[in-house]
Amino acid sequence: MNVWVAVALGSFVAVVGILVADRLKRRRDEAQAYLKGVRSIVSGDPDAAIEALSDAARLGTPEAIDTYLALGALFRREGDLARAVRLHRNMLMGRALDPARRPEVERELAEDYRRSGMLAEAAELYARLVPGDVAAAEGLRDVKVEQGDLDGAIALQRRLGTAGADPILAHLLAARARAALPGDAAAAVALAREALSAHPSSADAFIALAEAEGAAGATAAALDAIGRALDADPRAAPLAWPGLAAVADAAAVEAFVAARATARPQDAGLHLLHARALQRTDRAAEAVAAARRALERDASGEVTLAMREVLREAAAPGPEDLAARHDVLVQALLLKARAPRCQRCGADAPSRAWRCRRCGAFDAYA
Repeated sequence: MNVWVAVALGSFVAVVGILVADRLKRRRDEAQAYLKGVRSIVSGDPDAAIEALSDAARLGTPEAIDTYLALGALFRREGDLARAVRLHRNMLMGRALDPARRPEVERELAEDYRRSGMLAEAAELYARLVPGDVAAAEGLRDVKVEQGDLDGAIALQRRLGTAGADPILAHLLAARARAALPGDAAAAVALAREALSAHPSSADAFIALAEAEGAAGATAAALDAIGRALDADPRAAPLAWPGLAAVADAAAVEAFVAARATARPQDAGLHLLHARALQRTDRAAEAVAAARRALERDASGEVTLAMREVLREAAAPGPEDLAARHDVLVQALLLKARAPRCQRCGADAPSRAWRCRRCGAFDAYA
């Protein structure tokens, strides 16, 4: 009898040992596959990363949920939104999903929907998660921005608001100020000033204020706001033109930008603004010279990209200016220009913006 008990006990221990060893092996294999996937991401090989993470997820260990989430994020980063949606939907239908992790997967699916343009579906899913979920509230805010519901986005951001300056609220209020133009310049001025109350050094808010003051006919106030924007963030120069264009006095705008460019002669963005201001005053030859100075001083390539768009959109030059304009256009096309890249999602943008068009992050460009 004791012999049979010993045999049974030995068999049980052996089986347990095999199961433990198998589980450890599976976890080790998953960890190795996951590490391989991470290395592939770092080395810029998304296809290899997807293959490695897929191998890790198929092993089915308890930690596979994190691997699936990493894989879904990678699909989304690579623009394969259909696969990201399918993966997260399948996760939600799976019996093995821990209920405590379900909101996390639903939030990822909502982000898939938002990136895919399925804004109503994204809003519905985010709204269910909002109570007690800050990340879901931020996602719903971004959806409302893309739906054009700036008032709803502002209300959500106020609820999310942190102590001190709130750059995101400032951006939202600046956008709301622009939406009030051209019909209600006074309301736009008030909204832009509210944006500055939210974040006193917001270049976006200062430029929105300039646009509003320009629409109201307040030349000096508009130019002062542009100056404050450029002082707060010199990189905002390529975004400052709408504020300058709103000022009716073209000669005053040209003099203002000329003084700035003289004070900072190596700032390519200021020379770009000067070229646009000179073009507006019908000083085509001087505008071409300013454009050439902008291109010569452009270290990042960002101003070169903006210059290409300006030259494409500009009215046809007269016969006497055609050759000079052509030379500048060729120079702009031949120069290497690196598109601004979002620091959050890695997407290239055709030009600098306050908000990444792909992932929705504000102030995302270096």
